[in-house]
Amino acid sequence: MNKWIIAGFLSFLALGATAQAAPEPEIVIEMHGESSSPRQGISVWNKNARQLTRLFRGKDKTYVLYQVENVSSADRIIRAQNGKRYAYVRYGSDDGDYRKFLFKAQDPQTFVACAADIADVLSVNLKYGVNLGVSRSDFLRTYESRATLTNLLDKATNKTYSVYRLEYTDVNHPTPVPTYFVFEGDSLKDTLSGEKAFTEYTTKLSQANKALAKQEKETQTAREQAGQQARQKQQRPTRNALVSGGTVTDQAYMPRAVNATPLPALTPSKIPAGTPLN
Repeated sequence: MNKWIIAGFLSFLALGATAQAAPEPEIVIEMHGESSSPRQGISVWNKNARQLTRLFRGKDKTYVLYQVENVSSADRIIRAQNGKRYAYVRYGSDDGDYRKFLFKAQDPQTFVACAADIADVLSVNLKYGVNLGVSRSDFLRTYESRATLTNLLDKATNKTYSVYRLEYTDVNHPTPVPTYFVFEGDSLKDTLSGEKAFTEYTTKLSQANKALAKQEKETQTAREQAGQQARQKQQRPTRNALVSGGTVTDQAYMPRAVNATPLPALTPSKIPAGTPLN
C-alpha cells in the first residue's frame, strides 16, 4: 500500500515538473493599416504676400499658425487709429526678411492681410490705419531718393522726430498723395496722409511746445524774482534807533523807535567795579 502511495506521489511530482518546463504559447497580435505620412508644413519664405493671401484668405489665425512650419517672432494685439483691434503675427524682423499677418481680433480671428516687403507694409498700414512696424533703414532702402526730410522737435519729451514726405501711391491709391512718415529713432511712429493731416499734426505739436516754453519762462522768472528778493534782503543795511536813555548826542541825532517798549531803568550794581566773577 505504501509503495502505491509513494509511486503516485512521484508521478504527481513528475507531471508538475513537466508542466512547469513546458513553454507558454506566444500571443501574436496582427496590426493592419498604413502609417500616416508626416504633415507637410508651409514655409512663409517660399511665398510672397499675394501667394500667402490667396492661400489663407478666409482662414482663421489658428489654422494659419498650424499650417506654417516657421516660428513667429511676434504675436500680439495692435490697435488701429480708429480704435479697432487686430491680431498681428510677424515672422522675421522689421529690418530684414519678414512676413507679417493681420487678423481680426475677435474670434475666430479671420485672416485680413499679409505683407512681405516695405511696399506691402505701407499699403496695409494705410488701408487699415494700423502700424505693422517699419524700420527707418528698411524704409530708406526703397524710398530715400524720393522722400524729403524734415525734423520736428517735441519739447514735452525732448525728442526730435524725423519726418519723410513722399508722393505716395499704391494699388489702393493710384493717384499720388503727399504722405508723411514720422519716425522716432529707427521706428515708425505715425503716418499722416495729406497736407491737412500734416498741418494739424505740426500745429498741435507747435502749440504744445509754445505752452511748455511759456510755462518754463514763467517758472524761470519766478525763480529769478525770488532770488533777487533774497539778495536785496541780505544787502539791506542795519539801522539803529533809540528806544530810551542814551547819551546827549544819541538823543539829539539818533532816530527814535516808534511804539517801542521802554527798556527797564538801570540799577547800580552792588558788586564793586573790577571784581572778578567766578
